[in-house]
Amino acid sequence: MIKLSEMDLNYLIHSVRDARAIGYVVVASATIMVYEWSILLEQEVSLIWYSPWSLVKVLYFLSRYSQILDIGVHFQEHIQTSADPKICYISHDIATVSSGLGIAVSELILIVRTCALYGNSKRIIYGLGLVWTIWVFGNSWPIVKFMKTSVFEHQVSALIPGCYLTKASPLILICFVSLLLLETLMVVLTVWKAFKLFRGSTNLLISRFFRDGIMYYFCLFTLTLANVLVILLAPHDMLDLLDTLLRVSHSTLCCRLLLGLRETAAFADISAQRGGMVTTLPVSGQMEFGTPAVNDEGEMSMLES
Repeated sequence: MIKLSEMDLNYLIHSVRDARAIGYVVVASATIMVYEWSILLEQEVSLIWYSPWSLVKVLYFLSRYSQILDIGVHFQEHIQTSADPKICYISHDIATVSSGLGIAVSELILIVRTCALYGNSKRIIYGLGLVWTIWVFGNSWPIVKFMKTSVFEHQVSALIPGCYLTKASPLILICFVSLLLLETLMVVLTVWKAFKLFRGSTNLLISRFFRDGIMYYFCLFTLTLANVLVILLAPHDMLDLLDTLLRVSHSTLCCRLLLGLRETAAFADISAQRGGMVTTLPVSGQMEFGTPAVNDEGEMSMLES
């Protein structure tokens, strides 16, 4: 019988605890995903599935359902026992690329929404489009570097589930810091437009538009910041503690944002048909709603999509 020293025993206990913590986060993320589908499926079918095809509809489906791959791969990577390092390396690469693409799509949804706030101004569209493109291609190198430098080994004990990451490039931090900056930019643009155009408005549509957008931005910002802290402070085998949750949260919040807007706008259309006084919701024409515009005198007018 092999006797473990106190140091080895403590290391084993901490390794089991860390592996289970990651597993719990993966399970929690999958639970959030399934729960969202169960409560929003009817709304999604009526508001998204039967709507005309558009850029936003394509982005919605990509963001909504690509996370299935992420969840499946992360389950295989962190839940299985006696994990093969070669399989772990492949799974890790797939999960990294899939998560990156999924978050990029979610950020594009938020950018489309932010452009809508500015009346689909070409300057804003081209500016944010350029920022997003630079952000995507700029993060490609640290992601590739991270995948190439990641090293997996067998777990020190069969009691420890999941893959054992022993080495990885810290350059992955660049991706999350740049994500923080991108989301900060969109928060600033949203808050500025809300203050400038809709200060003091009590309209339900306008209030919900900005309330949900700003709240979701700050939720994503907080979770991204937490991921940065994990990368800076956690050991190598805990680097992806919040990756799955961050991916699912981006998909969930962005899709909820679109569903909420379409539901509110549908309510506005019904109220308008019945003679109610409801202001058109200020979102992109690609979302099939009206868009606000500001004339030279600083007054806001509504343009039909």
